[in-house]
Amino acid sequence: MSKKTGSASGSKNQTGKASSDGMGLSELLKGNKEQKTLKDLFQDGLKDMLSAEKQLVEALPKVAEAAHNEDLQNAVEHHLKQTEKHVQRLEKIMTYLKVESGSKECEAMKGLIKEADEIIKNFPEGPVRDSALIIGAQKVEHYEIASYGSLCELADVLGMSKIHDTLGRTLDEEEQTDQDLSDLAQDINDEALESEGESHEDYNSSGSGSKGKKGYGSSL
Repeated sequence: MSKKTGSASGSKNQTGKASSDGMGLSELLKGNKEQKTLKDLFQDGLKDMLSAEKQLVEALPKVAEAAHNEDLQNAVEHHLKQTEKHVQRLEKIMTYLKVESGSKECEAMKGLIKEADEIIKNFPEGPVRDSALIIGAQKVEHYEIASYGSLCELADVLGMSKIHDTLGRTLDEEEQTDQDLSDLAQDINDEALESEGESHEDYNSSGSGSKGKKGYGSSL
C-alpha cells in the first residue's frame, strides 16, 4: 500500500507543530497583538500616574484627619498640596504630547488606598494607628518613586529633556516625602511602644535575657 503524501488540513510541519498557512500557534498569538513602542509605554505610564495622583488627592484628606500626631497631620497636608501640583504637571505634559487621559485607572494605587482605609477602620486613633498610616504612606511613596523613576528614564531615552526635568522634580519631592515619613516614624513608633506600657528592652531580650546580634533574642 502506498503512503499518502498530500498536505491535508491539520498536518504538522517539520517541527511537529500544527501549522496554519505556515504559522505556528505562538506566531498567530503574536500576530493578534499590536506592536508596542517605548513611546506607548511612556504614555501608558503617564496615564497610570495621573490616575494614581488623582486618587491620592481624594484620599489624603481622610488620612490627615485620621492621624493623631500633629506633625504627621501636617506632613500629610503638605504632601496633599504637592500631589495637586503633581496632577497639574502630568496634565501639562500630556496636553503637550497630545495624550488623552482616557478612563485608565491605576489599580496599584487603588489597592494601596484600600489598605489605608482598612487601617483607619481597624485601628483606634492613637500612635499605633499613626505608625500603621506611615507604613501605608511609605508603600505609596515607594510605588510612586519607582514609577516616576521609570518615567524619567524613558523620557531621557526618548530625548524629552524638558519633560525629564519636570518629572524629575516630582521624583525629588516623592523621595523627600519618603525621607520625612521615615524621620517621623522614629518618634511615633517610640510613642506607640510607650503607649502600650512596653520598653525596647522587652523586645530586645530573649527568655534567658541574652541579646542577639541585632538586638533581638538570640534564638532568632
